[in-house]
Amino acid sequence: MNNLEAKNSKGKNVFKRVFGIFTQTKTPTPSLIILYIIMAVIFAVSNDNFLTIVNFKGIFNNFAVYGIMAAGITIVMIAGGFDLSIGSIAGLAGIVSAVLLMKEGAVPTPVVVILALVMGGLLGLINGLIITKVGINPIITTLGTLATIRGICYFWAKLNPRIYNDFIENLGRKFLGNVIPYTTIYIVVIFVILSLILKFTRFGRDIYTIGGNENLARLAGIKVDRIKIITYIISGLFAAFAGLVLISQLGSGRPEYGDGAELEVLTIVVLGGVAVGGGKGNFLGVFIALLIIGSISNGMVMMDVPVYLRMVVKGALLVFAISLDAIRNRRRLQLY
Repeated sequence: MNNLEAKNSKGKNVFKRVFGIFTQTKTPTPSLIILYIIMAVIFAVSNDNFLTIVNFKGIFNNFAVYGIMAAGITIVMIAGGFDLSIGSIAGLAGIVSAVLLMKEGAVPTPVVVILALVMGGLLGLINGLIITKVGINPIITTLGTLATIRGICYFWAKLNPRIYNDFIENLGRKFLGNVIPYTTIYIVVIFVILSLILKFTRFGRDIYTIGGNENLARLAGIKVDRIKIITYIISGLFAAFAGLVLISQLGSGRPEYGDGAELEVLTIVVLGGVAVGGGKGNFLGVFIALLIIGSISNGMVMMDVPVYLRMVVKGALLVFAISLDAIRNRRRLQLY
């Protein structure tokens, strides 16, 4: 019996060591880097073309839409919120823009871009107002707007819009020096700017405070509702921009564009160390998680993994990421 207990204890210690690599209290970024190196080696051994410039150009360009969406939902989640409507907002902004651009010169391109961004911001504002002023749970609210906006997308789809506009076509397809996708530059610039805002501005500090403890934030005089509404507006803006990049890459507007993106983005953000309960996270971790998810998708395609197995892996990654978040939170609480 003592031997059995000793074996069980040893097994538990091994389990704790393995998960300890990924559940550091401060940040999971170093662990994510180690995870990516291991994963890259596995894919490189499986396929000689994985570690090539051409392949990485594709990886970086393909995860652009998710990366842009991740920027907005990261801000929302650090503030303790949740946004499941980003995929639908991206789809609506994309398809409406495609319809307006169907006839060359009918609506000026700058006007179309501004309208798309304003639309995204307004939809984010609606989410924020319902959540803060009406008091409905953010998951329920954004799940409802997800379905509503997706229905509107199908209404616009009757026009079957295709893109014949040089600016929009180049938005998500051009490369700097034929190596670095413009979309990667968008993500890096967005992540750096938002990181600086979170670290060096009162607005950024207030976001962390609200996510950490909303009641204490109110007692400290922070305008909690106003800031949370702004985070949803930011999320809507980036979702709309992602929609423009999406129609640029695919050359048309379709009602199903952006469908399911919220789950992909949620996996990336949580794996990147953003706490589901709020108050914790950074964009460096999100960027590395974005690279991991993009590479996994690319690697499975190169290994000719069936589509249904890819879906299983992505679902398992979401559960894994949320489990890591729960473990990190438990370990953090044990320190107090």
